[in-house]
Amino acid sequence: MTSTVPSSIATARDVVTALVSGGVRLVLLAPGSRSAPFVPVLAEAEERGLLAVRVLLDERSAGFAAVGAGRAALLAGERRPTAVITTSGTAVGNLHPAVLEADAAGVPLLIVSADRPHELVGTGANQTTQQAGLFSPALRATVDLPADLPVDLGGAAGRSAVTGLVRRAVDAATGRLSNDPGPAQVNVRLRPPLAPAAGEDLPALLDGVESRTKIRLAGRVTGGAGRFADAEAGASASDSPAPTAAPSPARDERGVIVVGDCPEPLGALAARLARDLGWPLLAEPSSGARHAAGALPRYAELLGTSDGAGLTARTEHVLVLGHPSLTRPVSTLLARDDVPVDVLVHTARWTDTAGTAARVLPVTLGVTTSEDVIGALGLAAAPAAWAGEWEDAVAALTVAPALLPEDAAAPSALTADAAALAVWRASAAAAESPADPADPAGAPPLLVLGSSMPIRRLDRLAPAGDGAPVAALANRGLAGIDGTIATALGAHLASGRPVRALVGDLTYLHDAMSLSRGRLESEPDLQVVVLDDAGGGIFSTLEYPAVTPAPVMERYFSTPQVADAGALAEALGARVERPTDPAALDALLAEPVRGLSVVHVRL
Repeated sequence: MTSTVPSSIATARDVVTALVSGGVRLVLLAPGSRSAPFVPVLAEAEERGLLAVRVLLDERSAGFAAVGAGRAALLAGERRPTAVITTSGTAVGNLHPAVLEADAAGVPLLIVSADRPHELVGTGANQTTQQAGLFSPALRATVDLPADLPVDLGGAAGRSAVTGLVRRAVDAATGRLSNDPGPAQVNVRLRPPLAPAAGEDLPALLDGVESRTKIRLAGRVTGGAGRFADAEAGASASDSPAPTAAPSPARDERGVIVVGDCPEPLGALAARLARDLGWPLLAEPSSGARHAAGALPRYAELLGTSDGAGLTARTEHVLVLGHPSLTRPVSTLLARDDVPVDVLVHTARWTDTAGTAARVLPVTLGVTTSEDVIGALGLAAAPAAWAGEWEDAVAALTVAPALLPEDAAAPSALTADAAALAVWRASAAAAESPADPADPAGAPPLLVLGSSMPIRRLDRLAPAGDGAPVAALANRGLAGIDGTIATALGAHLASGRPVRALVGDLTYLHDAMSLSRGRLESEPDLQVVVLDDAGGGIFSTLEYPAVTPAPVMERYFSTPQVADAGALAEALGARVERPTDPAALDALLAEPVRGLSVVHVRL
């Protein structure tokens, strides 16, 4: 017998309808009772191809998976929020780390938190707390939907009210009007009954709801292009106007371009500017510009030498793009107040930690050209020899062992440096292979980098200025190590592409449970390479070892763990490989990323 739709399910239906119309294509559901009204709606939406749905046990993992999904979209210059649906209580609080990262990094993220009715808040009712606006300092918007709104307003008026409020949250998350993308919360208060009566069937809930793109799990597209079409709400990466080009001054200018973590289109703009101006390019691994002509390897080391100091003393202009944050020498360069430091921004926020930015220029990804920037800022090309002087200085860096890869003296050793470099080279080699844009599963793997030592090793070692671009992303908003595996999973689910993650052992152990999956969930194409050096290696590169006794250093900073990374992965259902030499690792990395695997590299 067909039942009347309970008010709670009607509310869930209207929320999901608004998500679909607002451009959401992936929903991550952490199961619970108060969020149960969403289940029949999501099941129908997935069956109709309106949404991809992934059920994740842990809300913390779900939050970071949503961040990874948003980052994968940003990598291609799109703002596409992923929705995380949770039950009430501590389930919502577990999203907080991911919300903070999304806020700092400008990643669209939509939290849909199921809640009790207003009259139960503050009464001691089970799993009831003040969760609307729980993340307020980090949120772009908070919507608190009262219980029974569709029924109270009735029919079309109720649906319109819910749709309008949810759409505000979607637009806030994408930064459509503010150009300030980030997390937004829709708190949905639901009153029992939370399910239809026993023996009654629900009618079709989503008749007439359409999506521009038919979706399957992991974002694989069943029709049309392999890339999602822009959402009607405006998924363009920026709404700011392109600057008007102006003649460049007829003078030489010795400048430097610094590009940190950013979407690939912004990295591509940095590469074109370096080419047109003849300025050296200091590009972090997740900048999308590491491969570009003029990009320098070992630039941070150079800045710390007398030759580097001489070059920076002659530098007359610094141009900054993205979020550079990996090295202190670069931070010192950006803190100079004796030369103009100009910042190009594609959102309403920018990096200027020292407060030295002279000008901040908005750019539109995929629209603003190198000529636009040069004209708007009055930049001039460097003397012909300028970039070559930087390249020569890098080539002349001392051959002291501390400045060389760890495997230089013993090529057969499998060291952290050797393994990290092997992962980068494998990614670069895969990027050179032709790929079908309509078949994301056959594309080169995305590379997700742990925010501690892995990305810093590659900043020091990865080749620059040659080869194909490596599609690399990292959680550099707040640069935490938590949630990295979940971030990689989310990048796979949203893009449909295989993903390879490079992490240290502590980063891995911090988020190993994100490898787990329900028996009815599809196996992701995700490979996690674990550089297991028995603890937090980053602290050995800082000032603490010189002033801390070795036993104290090991216990309080390095914190080696007793867990067996490989055995843990096997217990969670992953295939485990344990290479013992560089040749074995290279062979593993040359294979396509298929299924869930962990490459455990003991060091």
